[in-house]
Amino acid sequence: MKTLQTYTLNTLEINDNSFSLSENSPASAALMNFSHSTRMTLHADMPVPEAYKIMAAENSQINYVINDHHELLGIVSRNWLSNDNLMKYTDKSHGPSFWSVFDLMLPISELPAVDEAQLQNFTVLDVLETFRSIQRDFMLVLDGNGQMRGLLSAEDIIGRLEHAPTFRDKGGEVLEILRQLRASHGLEQLQVVNG
Repeated sequence: MKTLQTYTLNTLEINDNSFSLSENSPASAALMNFSHSTRMTLHADMPVPEAYKIMAAENSQINYVINDHHELLGIVSRNWLSNDNLMKYTDKSHGPSFWSVFDLMLPISELPAVDEAQLQNFTVLDVLETFRSIQRDFMLVLDGNGQMRGLLSAEDIIGRLEHAPTFRDKGGEVLEILRQLRASHGLEQLQVVNG
């Protein structure tokens, strides 16, 4: 089993793939490409309920968050903005309607990144193993010039797999290990609440 080398980046656009993957698919097939076409941005100051409605209307699972200068600040998942997920963070005086997208986004500086060239020699199963080893659900993909090319998402890959991987690692399937890590480390759908 191979593990991708990751690194962080301080400073995205996403076009979802919808075709199925197998565990032996090339890692590049799992890439959610950045493009200037259909992906909508969310402003960091947008109230959470409004952002959730927009993402639900466009059936978007992941959007990127920008500031007034159209600089990328991070990414946000529609699941992170859902009422069910937010209830664990509410109190009587500061409910979800007081929060902005910025409060719930995953900052770009906290996303590990990999070189796009590495993806040529890796499979989807290798990517899942990398997610397990770094205990993260997202990785940025950069080209040889350091330009952002796309995003790898554990949730997206798991959702697109034709069947659960049969590869067994340390006594359990890779997907089960990911689920166990999320549960044991509290890495549910909502990973970050900025304070």
